[in-house]
Amino acid sequence: MENYLFACARISALENGLIGREKLERLMAAPGIEKCVELLAEYGVDVKRDPETNAFLREDTLLWRLRRAYAEVQDGTEDAPFVRIFRWQYDCNNIKAAIKCVKRGVDPAPMMFDFGNLEVPTILSCAEKNEFELLEEPFASAAREASDAFSKTGNPQWVDLILDRACYAAMLADAGTNAFARQIVVQKIDLTNLLTCLRLLRMKSGEAGRLMLRDALIEGGELEKDVFETAYGEGEDFFWETVGHTDYASFATGMDSATTLTEIERAADNFWIGAVRQAKWLVFGEEVLLSYLATVEYEVRNLRIVLAGVEAGLSPKIIGERIRLNEL
Repeated sequence: MENYLFACARISALENGLIGREKLERLMAAPGIEKCVELLAEYGVDVKRDPETNAFLREDTLLWRLRRAYAEVQDGTEDAPFVRIFRWQYDCNNIKAAIKCVKRGVDPAPMMFDFGNLEVPTILSCAEKNEFELLEEPFASAAREASDAFSKTGNPQWVDLILDRACYAAMLADAGTNAFARQIVVQKIDLTNLLTCLRLLRMKSGEAGRLMLRDALIEGGELEKDVFETAYGEGEDFFWETVGHTDYASFATGMDSATTLTEIERAADNFWIGAVRQAKWLVFGEEVLLSYLATVEYEVRNLRIVLAGVEAGLSPKIIGERIRLNEL
């Protein structure tokens, strides 16, 4: 059980069904959503439709694909903590939405994902009562702090900052002592901090931006806070030069002040998934399973962008600018 031999063998077979570059490009070029649905079925995706209208249910289809991937891994690992790592982002989204919507008197249901580690009804009940003890730590304390901060300031940004910290803390906790799991979470933290610093640099907010940066930086990465604070003070050219002397040098290659944020965010995502996918060459171990889960998350994100773009009638070129086309 230690190395999850059976689970890894099963996942190796499922890898062949992943939707990579070539299949995504066929979807982007489809003349309409029904052609996309035909292609998804051809790719082995279990397409969901409304039983009454027969309309394609995009989110139901994508979440089912995620659920199946996680079920495959969970069944072979007896619900090991590392399987929960990527699901905390859904809990983070749900708690943010619940707190903001309840405070504003808006229905949060359309913004909730029924795919986290915490039950959606529990999150909604906690937000409505403004009592968060039923949530798992670190979210209980973070949700309480975020709710209080929102009530005092009226600024929803505080909700995001506080809960993002809790999300990454939960991910690190479930990574435990596994070197690979910790590495990919730490990389995610570093890349998030790098992008935060860059966005604030481009906003040219001066001292206000520096204070915001201190509040926004997430603990747990390899890059120290003073790296970002120094880069913020010296400007974007210095920022890219600094990144070029870190483990993220390949991400920074060719980047400068003329590179759009969209291009930079896509490069950051591709850098991360590229590092995660190195584990696919291993025969067994938690690394193989984590790599698969990360890849399915990545795949579903791309599918969501492509399907929404086709439904909206966007051109393949415009859709292609929004997705991450790293070869899976």
